Amino acid sequence: MPTNVSKVKNQSREISAPTNRMLWGVSAGMCEYRGCSVLLYEHHVTKEKVNLAERAHIYAFSKGGTRFSKDKSRNLINNIDNLMLVCGRCHKLIDNKKIDCSAETLLAMKKEHEERIRLIASIKPNLQNEVIIYNCNIADQGVKIQDDDAFNGIIPDYYPARSSPINLSPALVLFDNEDIFWDVMATDLERRFTKHNDSLDGKPISLFAIAPQPLLFKLGKLFNRHFDVSVRQPQGNISTWRWSNNVQTIEWHISEPLQKEIIDEAVITFEITAQLSDDELLSIFSKHRIYRIIAKNCSPSLIKSKMDLLSFAEEYRKVLNRIRKECNSNVNVSLLPIAPASISIEAGRQLMKGDPKITIYDRDFKTKNWVPTLSF
Repeated sequence: MPTNVSKVKNQSREISAPTNRMLWGVSAGMCEYRGCSVLLYEHHVTKEKVNLAERAHIYAFSKGGTRFSKDKSRNLINNIDNLMLVCGRCHKLIDNKKIDCSAETLLAMKKEHEERIRLIASIKPNLQNEVIIYNCNIADQGVKIQDDDAFNGIIPDYYPARSSPINLSPALVLFDNEDIFWDVMATDLERRFTKHNDSLDGKPISLFAIAPQPLLFKLGKLFNRHFDVSVRQPQGNISTWRWSNNVQTIEWHISEPLQKEIIDEAVITFEITAQLSDDELLSIFSKHRIYRIIAKNCSPSLIKSKMDLLSFAEEYRKVLNRIRKECNSNVNVSLLPIAPASISIEAGRQLMKGDPKITIYDRDFKTKNWVPTLSF
């Protein structure tokens, strides 16, 4: 009578069920290879729920394996500290002997991924923020804020309310020296905003935007003071949005108006990134009463905290109130912003009923002339 011989498992290679469960838990079911983070429980095309995970050893199991270490105890090879949950593509990559992927590198990836998951999972539910992104060409240059950069800008103080930000960016390729640019882009922005208006009402919002100054002002007017908005500002480069400071770092100077006798036409300048000369201003606005908000030590990287933005909004409101007091009720105001993105957004948010009509000027990137764009 033939003997039934069952297949004997190599117990030394067997990863225990408790270790497997722990690995799924600490990785949140996402590939732990840096930059991948693909979901391992869902097919990326069909969205079917399926187990796509593979367990990769950091230090190899056997002598022939990649990253073998004779000093690593055999008893610890299948320990959770030596395992990464990865997708099939990343598993093949890290085990390819032609790729320089050291155990130290993989350990660092595992630590980064699992610490990020632990941090996000520990944030309290009442700290949800709706993340809004707006990108638009500046001059002839395209810009793009990455979703992860925006998310990293609010964590650990807040966390995203949804897996992807709400993106209000146009799908159009136009440049700001084209005649139709301002009207088309402003209309497109308002339509995109309107689609989300009701769902955003009453929710905390973190707003990330890079665009020409007039469109930033328009964006701020849409997200007015009735919304709970935290306007963000890049800190050094477009990938870093976490505030550098939590105190006011800017000193402001409000100049006395040039051309004091003019009461029908006024100009406001935001001179924060750079400063304008009196001669340049008077060559364009010789018949205007000119009010200037000037930052001490002008620089593109001057906005370092929420307090800087709040202090600007306070100074801007003082200037608007002065114009309402010192000029005719039907005064027209021309606004020249030379400022970081957050300043123009915050200025748009401050508009109140009874404020004068404001026309935003922008410098044409080809002619270098200041030209009127949008009016509010």
